[in-house]
Amino acid sequence: MKVKKSKNVISWKEKIAFGLGDAGCNFIWTVVGSFLTLYYTDNVGISAAVIGIIMLVTRIFDGVSDLVMGEIIDHTHTKWGKARPWILFTAPFMMIGLIFLFNVPTGFSTTGKIVYATITYIFLTVFVFTACSLSYYTLPSLISNCQDDRTVLNSVRFIFNMITALIISYAAVPLVKSVGWGKMSAVYAVSGMVFLLITFFGTKERVTMEECNIENKSSLGIGESLRLLLKNKYFIYLVILFTMTNCANGVIGGMTIFFVRDVMKNESIYGTMMMCGMLPVILGMLIFPSLARRFGKWKCMIAGFILQIIGFIIIYFCATNTIVVLVASAIKGLGGVPASAGLYALIGDVVDYGEWKNDVRLDGLTYSVSSFGMKVGTGLGAAILGWGLAIGKYTAGAATQSAYTLQAFKILFSLIPLVLIVIAMIALLRTNLDKIFPQIQKELEERRNKK
Repeated sequence: MKVKKSKNVISWKEKIAFGLGDAGCNFIWTVVGSFLTLYYTDNVGISAAVIGIIMLVTRIFDGVSDLVMGEIIDHTHTKWGKARPWILFTAPFMMIGLIFLFNVPTGFSTTGKIVYATITYIFLTVFVFTACSLSYYTLPSLISNCQDDRTVLNSVRFIFNMITALIISYAAVPLVKSVGWGKMSAVYAVSGMVFLLITFFGTKERVTMEECNIENKSSLGIGESLRLLLKNKYFIYLVILFTMTNCANGVIGGMTIFFVRDVMKNESIYGTMMMCGMLPVILGMLIFPSLARRFGKWKCMIAGFILQIIGFIIIYFCATNTIVVLVASAIKGLGGVPASAGLYALIGDVVDYGEWKNDVRLDGLTYSVSSFGMKVGTGLGAAILGWGLAIGKYTAGAATQSAYTLQAFKILFSLIPLVLIVIAMIALLRTNLDKIFPQIQKELEERRNKK
């Protein structure tokens, strides 16, 4: 499979346009991950255990939809490219899906509310978010085939990711108190659609397949494509990495509001808590490309996981000490820099490795790991959160929770994510592509020039 090497210089205008797409996705997904469980339990009246079941069942469908969408992207050929068209088409439905999710009809019975919540959650996550996010995550390998370019693009997008999450953390609770859940969701839904459209209009796909090879590529069925993908050992490790890190993030994202409100006894500190975790990430993303070039992504990612583990341990033992918890959140956030930007940049390397080993380039299908891992991971995290609240005997709307419940909150917010991050780090120890990537790049270039 011959790939034209991109000789274009990617402007900062385009890098920013790409990064704003993550802001768009984040306006949708962070709101869902951080507040949907609270909305369902305290406002809609759905039990935490049922929420866990909804989240888990949805992930079964999600696993299929990610693989199907990855195959669709690989077989998409338009004047706009392979991934960008799907960002354009799904942006309005991202907006609609979020609004539906946070507007459960009050007149419905409990069963009716559960059915409505399940259908709208599946609509947004299984269909719309799959198509949009997977297309977005595939885009860097289509914008450039340069490893450094992809690292910079992913660093930029994570800066916008963190800025958006920070805005949401400070504004969401006051917005809900002022205008209610429905209007809050509408504000973020419209913002998400606008930023995704900026990404579509502001980026360009440069890495294209030669016409004679497109036909050969398209002749591969999904079965053969999956067979080749599963021969790529690094893809399996990526699945574990994405699922575990996003599962940890899913538990933390949904648990933070409960933790600051009931364990730390200060709901108003929610925004500050999020800022302490995100500000180091924003600053760290600015220097991560330089660190990755000097030390390699893999070593930086290992160091990041170690910092996260330290942060979780401190939080568990000092859960009621506000200053210590904020400092630990900053340490944990700093550790998330290489683990986040490096992980997404690693997918492009795995795509190149697959082409190097099998002479077939599977951008969309390989990048399905990001969407699959994110949704399955965060969904599993939300399920763990729901079941943890149920096991911890959480009482929705109660002014105070029992000591047993507060201990469950501490475990959910620190020890459970710690275990998940340790599993991810074990997988990362098997995924050191940095040591062989120069050889991969050299041989791929030679192979492409001969075709």
